[in-house]
Amino acid sequence: MAKNSKRTRQPLTEEERAARRERDRKLAQDAVQQLTSTDGWKAWLKTRGAFRAYSLNNQLLIALQRPDATRVAGLKRWLSLGYCVRKGERSLLIWQPVPPNTKQLKQWRDAGADPATKPRTRFKLGPVFAREQVDPLPAPAQPAPLDPPIADLTGEDLADAWAPLTDLAATLGVTVTTTDAIPGDGRYTPALKTIEIARDISVNQQVVALTHELAHALVREDRRDDDPTLTYAREELVAESVAYIVARGLGFDPAANSIPYLAAYSEQTGPDAWQQIAALTDRLAARIENALHTEPGQPGSSAAAVPAITPTSDAHPHGREAIAA
Repeated sequence: MAKNSKRTRQPLTEEERAARRERDRKLAQDAVQQLTSTDGWKAWLKTRGAFRAYSLNNQLLIALQRPDATRVAGLKRWLSLGYCVRKGERSLLIWQPVPPNTKQLKQWRDAGADPATKPRTRFKLGPVFAREQVDPLPAPAQPAPLDPPIADLTGEDLADAWAPLTDLAATLGVTVTTTDAIPGDGRYTPALKTIEIARDISVNQQVVALTHELAHALVREDRRDDDPTLTYAREELVAESVAYIVARGLGFDPAANSIPYLAAYSEQTGPDAWQQIAALTDRLAARIENALHTEPGQPGSSAAAVPAITPTSDAHPHGREAIAA
């Protein structure tokens, strides 16, 4: 009789566990450190635009390891979509949940199922691969489409976004109007609680400009106690970054050089402060994205007709999280 060929994984030694903890710590530190450079900030913005459902920590990890990534998933998920990882590709590491196993849950239930002692979901760094590391499987497989629709900067593809954006402004007590009487594309006046958008630019440009000015309004009207204090330059950086993220999520890529130069600021600010600014940018972008209802299949969604490979969110110490397996 043939022997059972199933191999059991040997437990890690204490030295191996220590080495893994050091690797994880260094990777997390490097992911935050990259925010202090202009290229690193831009890399995170591009990643944030593609991975809106992922936690900030996972966005930073993806931006560090694969700044060109547009989607990530585990081996099995890629196969289910009709793709295979190319030979020799190195996996990315992101935080993934490890729920309690059946034995742990049974022991908890047998002990009375006290909610205070229920086994918790843990998180560990696990492997995923980027869309840029896979190839379509040959026939008869039918690989799923992965590219979202692209909007033209001078077009009207984003017209449906105008109403929900103005509705969000109204919840802040801010009035939105179009006008010929302002320089540039848009202006937010805090004292009057008004946003003015240039009338002579395209609809798509108007939507991006409104997103930028809404970010300014949110900084003032939706402030939290733990939000970082922003100088004028840094508030402008946050607003432009939010507009960049939302525009990419809606289906087009504004010029990367629209992000203000960061190097002059980073010399005076450590990575912890930039992580706070990134967290604020992420939160404001999410507030606007939620107002736009940018889920798959909704009007204006960049995910329309594209299969979701971003798994569901889960509450945990890292914020939103992705289960990319």
